[in-house]
Amino acid sequence: MFFMVMPEPHVIRLRGPWEYEPLERFVRLVDGPYCSETEGLPPAGKVQLPCDWSATLGHDFRGRVRFTRHFNCPTNLDAEERVWLAFDGVDYQAQVLLNDHKLGWVQGYERPRRVEITTKLQPHNLLLVEVSLPASVFRDPDARPGRAGAAGGLIGEVRLEIGRV
Repeated sequence: MFFMVMPEPHVIRLRGPWEYEPLERFVRLVDGPYCSETEGLPPAGKVQLPCDWSATLGHDFRGRVRFTRHFNCPTNLDAEERVWLAFDGVDYQAQVLLNDHKLGWVQGYERPRRVEITTKLQPHNLLLVEVSLPASVFRDPDARPGRAGAAGGLIGEVRLEIGRV
């Protein structure tokens, strides 16, 4: 029996620098429910990925944070090659946009995701990932096994994968 070996994709890791900006914080009220605050948020900054946001925003920060990263289009792509954007882990969920095109949602640090972006690439690209650790997760102890009480963020590798169809 003959098995064809497919070549591994060429990988470009998008480790950093990434810019981050807190957009809102979820705060628990005295009577139990959570509310959203947009005033008095920690300052924006830069970070290397993968990581959670405990070192920059604090271990107890719960909310929504925008991560952005610029990158150039991979060069020398031929007609048979495709480019995928891959995420190895997001805690807890994220909306992903590339050059203002919505690519969809990524949820869960145990659920790697990959989406083809070949036709959406431009010479210079802006990747925007809004990570949210929503209040509903606080009430569900099974939502984040092994990460209960941990800070959120882009905790897995983000990369471009280039390969043939």
